[in-house]
Amino acid sequence: MHSRKRTIGFSIHNERGSMILVVYFVIFLLLGVGSAFVLFSTYEGRISQRQRQETVAFHIAEAGIERALYDLRQDFVGASTPSWADGDINGYAIGPSTSYYSIPYTGTTVNGGSYAVQIKNVASNEHVWIKSVGTINDSSHTIEVYVKMINLSPWDNAIFAGAGASGTMVNGNVDIRGSVHILGTGLAPGDFAVDLGGTAELVGNNYATVDPALVARVPALPTTNVNGIAVETLGAELRVKNGLVGLSGSSTVGEANNDGNTVKETVDGVYVSDGWGGNQGAASVNSDNGTTNAYDLGDSIAFPSLSDPSASNPAISHQQYLQSIGYTPTAAEEAVLANIQPTDTFTIGNASGSISMDGSGNMTVNGVVYIDNGANLGFYKDGSNKTITYTGNGSILVTGNVQLNVNLVTNGANSFPNNIVGIMTPNSIDMNEAGIDVMGLFYAETEVSVQKQTDIMGTIVSNYFDMGTNVPAIFQVPDTANNLPPGMIGGDNVYWYLLVAWIKS
Repeated sequence: MHSRKRTIGFSIHNERGSMILVVYFVIFLLLGVGSAFVLFSTYEGRISQRQRQETVAFHIAEAGIERALYDLRQDFVGASTPSWADGDINGYAIGPSTSYYSIPYTGTTVNGGSYAVQIKNVASNEHVWIKSVGTINDSSHTIEVYVKMINLSPWDNAIFAGAGASGTMVNGNVDIRGSVHILGTGLAPGDFAVDLGGTAELVGNNYATVDPALVARVPALPTTNVNGIAVETLGAELRVKNGLVGLSGSSTVGEANNDGNTVKETVDGVYVSDGWGGNQGAASVNSDNGTTNAYDLGDSIAFPSLSDPSASNPAISHQQYLQSIGYTPTAAEEAVLANIQPTDTFTIGNASGSISMDGSGNMTVNGVVYIDNGANLGFYKDGSNKTITYTGNGSILVTGNVQLNVNLVTNGANSFPNNIVGIMTPNSIDMNEAGIDVMGLFYAETEVSVQKQTDIMGTIVSNYFDMGTNVPAIFQVPDTANNLPPGMIGGDNVYWYLLVAWIKS
């Protein structure tokens, strides 16, 4: 008997352990993703919080800037000789320095943070840098602002031009030293506000071409630093709101810099909206800020008119105001004033206003004289005698026209604008005698005509200028804006404009 053995094979597939590993892996993966999500969310929250804090810090820094701007503005308003470089800024005894120095503000906490403000003076009375640091918790933001105070008085220029008629407002061959401000509101598109040729210089920044005898009569110019050299400067700028500026021949705006002398040649800035023309155009412009900047003062200033309401009494015009406060000559006196000569002897006026001549070419003007009835004012030579030397501080309103054909100057060192005369008319002023020197402020609402080689020390304000072809010259005296004669148009208001030129943060 045979026995048979059966071999039985088992195939065992036990998967319970593998499933546990898979479950553990999924759990670990989910935990990892969850942890990463939590970490990412926390990180994002921290970034968002930091961004919020940095934004708050920026606004806190802005608050510091605004506080400094307020104090800088207030320091100029009402000051007889405004300056940010006199060691006092709106009551804070600080500066000046060309390095940053702190304004000792108290109460600087804003929105849970605080600001710290510093100022750095530029080599000028009306230019500064402001730095404000806003801080909250561990976040901070710094803003730097370049600030310039601009005197918008028409008398803080060599020439201030208003609306004009269709066509060129300033033309000819002229040497203008000082700022030029042209509104050109009456010009059509394509019109030239300025069209100069020959050897004209529209905006010179120094007294290099001025007769030394005239320079001696006015205050010394302030200085600025150019390439490490202290140089005299008029702080001259050109502003043209409407109209092209035409430069042809050898005419220029400013001059190329020359480190070998003690005067500033380039102008401080040009702001011309409609661009340049002539056969030279922008190529003949020498400016610290290039040639592409548009007019920067918006509608903040208008041409002053004698028919505007008086600042002292808005119920009447400025011309009527002058009539109410000034002395009005009689018809016989008007005839005398229409033909004043150096050899005349007369006294016209009272305590409100007066003009007198002593027979030796010396004139005294004080207060306000109102020449009514359309009568004229004329200064004429007597043979070869063509000089009238004046003293006093006075304004003359002429309802007719003005003819000025003599030397009209002050006498002695630094005598102008301590002595100053202002002449105003709603009509025209003509200066048509060759080789004369004129010192004063001249306002003609219609036109100023200077046809021959005349040197004018002061400011001309008019809607239209005819400068002829014989190279007349106009030289701004910066101190006149703070020494206006009584009743002078545009002198009743403070024309300071705070300009934030650019911001770095």
